[in-house]
Amino acid sequence: MPPVVVIIIALVVLITLHELGHFLLAKKYGVKVEEFGIGIPPRLFGKKVGETIYSLNLIPLGGFVRLYGEDKKIDDKKSFSSKPVYQRALIVFGGVAAFFVIAFFIFSALSFIGYRTGVSSEDIEKGLYEEWQIVVSEVMENSPAEKAGIEPGDELLKIGEKEIKMPEEAISLLQEKRGEEVELEIRRRGESIYLSATPREEYDEKEGALGIGMALMAKESVPLYYAPVQGAKMTAGSTVMVFRNLGMLFHSLATEGSLPRGAEVRGPVGIVHYGAGFVAEGFSMFLHFVGMITIFLAVFNLLPIPALDGGRLVFLAIERVKGASVSEKVEQGLTAFFFLLIIGLILFVTYRDVLWILGG
Repeated sequence: MPPVVVIIIALVVLITLHELGHFLLAKKYGVKVEEFGIGIPPRLFGKKVGETIYSLNLIPLGGFVRLYGEDKKIDDKKSFSSKPVYQRALIVFGGVAAFFVIAFFIFSALSFIGYRTGVSSEDIEKGLYEEWQIVVSEVMENSPAEKAGIEPGDELLKIGEKEIKMPEEAISLLQEKRGEEVELEIRRRGESIYLSATPREEYDEKEGALGIGMALMAKESVPLYYAPVQGAKMTAGSTVMVFRNLGMLFHSLATEGSLPRGAEVRGPVGIVHYGAGFVAEGFSMFLHFVGMITIFLAVFNLLPIPALDGGRLVFLAIERVKGASVSEKVEQGLTAFFFLLIIGLILFVTYRDVLWILGG
């Protein structure tokens, strides 16, 4: 199966399970679910079972659950709007919770089968790992590495004809080759490619002659009984990391009007294209990628923005504090505005993704 198809299927499954979280909580509290849709309309197929239409829609990157009384107040015991605030909040949060549960299971499985993690040269010298890779962790701005097309995540295999085993070897060899053009063999998303670069004769010691940061990575696994513990740790750690990175991104946009150095924003097309490379690198890399995407979707959905689950939770919190719901007209207007804004941003980023793919 082509890697792109694998990633699309994985994303569809993630979104479907996210919507299932809303669906199950709605059913638990007696809310009528009018439609459970996989994909984004127009509808390709639909079948009514009981009181719910189960539909398959044309655009594969998305899904939805349509609840009775979700958009307007209806005085009916099966209406979403008739339920207590805490029940509505749990129904809304159910989708986000589903993402965290999925991530936990993914990272637990990954912990057992083995995943690539950072290690030290001392660990390798002690013989704790049989195989390891030198991975580019950072590419400095305006450096020879950036001009050559090296990207974070690339594995450094050879400098000239010499196979590189440790970062210290790479540093020493690049210093020897200062001012000379050298051929670099790297592995990117499962494929070996060759690039030419000229190490600088004068440079900041923190950046090195080529202008890259390097990290040693090796595969690590834990026993089955400990995998859930490690899975929980990885889920928590990844969540903190995504929150931190989003915080840095928003802070940089607000204060500098630009993204942080090295940061990239990808839309659905870019994610599928980028993820396809992880499929080519093996099952564990694919699992790690899907796990990180799951955490990102959970955190993104929690942002206090109307049209997202986090925004709906804010409206419910206001209702709980005030003792009265926000005006339907205000809530619907804000939700529609931010929905269109998000769609516009996705289309803009998708346009840039297409240019990136065609140019790369």
